[in-house]
Amino acid sequence: MIHARRNRLPLLIVTVLTVGAAGLLAPGAAPAKAPASVPAALVIPAGEDAAVPAEQEEVADLASALQALAADDPSPDQAMMRQAFATAGFAGESVEVSLDITPTGLAVDSIRGAAVRDGSCLFGEVREGQVAVTVLPVLAAGNCFVGDQR
Repeated sequence: MIHARRNRLPLLIVTVLTVGAAGLLAPGAAPAKAPASVPAALVIPAGEDAAVPAEQEEVADLASALQALAADDPSPDQAMMRQAFATAGFAGESVEVSLDITPTGLAVDSIRGAAVRDGSCLFGEVREGQVAVTVLPVLAAGNCFVGDQR
């Protein structure tokens, strides 16, 4: 009887995969928090008033402008988002807006806009008549969106 030497490569592969998977499942660092002066997220159904403290006026102004937009059109386009940001007091050239049509020519599920104000990005989103306003840090390049959406 001839004894074949066993290949230990499959055992090594299983060990490496197991250890690697354990690293992926380990809890990560806690996410960064938004500045204390503004809410991390504000979601407001169209047509309802936002209960926002006075020191968060810019967030409230953007939320109000987007609410009015969502009440008129629950699926606005880029131009409408830019106009809503302008209504809230953001200069047109500083506003970044996501695409309103997919590469295949379909309408998007939601549209987002953002502008830098006082070292933070104020993001506004309209999705099926719902409005969300979020404050996030500015990217290293000085923009709010990755890529050029101006």
